[in-house]
Amino acid sequence: MNPKPTRFAAWLFGSLCTLAAVGCTCELEDPAPELVGVRYAQTQCADRWGQAPSTQQLVAAAQGYLAQQGLTLHQPRASVKDAGAVCTACTCLTGLVLEGAVQPADLPAVLALGFTKQ
Repeated sequence: MNPKPTRFAAWLFGSLCTLAAVGCTCELEDPAPELVGVRYAQTQCADRWGQAPSTQQLVAAAQGYLAQQGLTLHQPRASVKDAGAVCTACTCLTGLVLEGAVQPADLPAVLALGFTKQ
């Protein structure tokens, strides 16, 4: 009986197990670990990007405006949070809210535009 194939198989199996154990110890990095959550409550007509009657239009208009300012809103989403204020002044809220995330370096700029930190 030839013990070489058995020793080689045992060595190969041990090596593969060691590689697998070492290869799995690294932590996966979050692709965006430093993003800061922000939100913006839409107004009747005081938004810098103009009026947007739907959630899709709000996301598109805000992203377009922010891109012109050199800012990126990551993971943007808009939703109806409430019925809105019963008034027609430009600063009255519509009930639509835009949420997303920005880089920490962009936070002061978006806060100056009326966003709030989540």
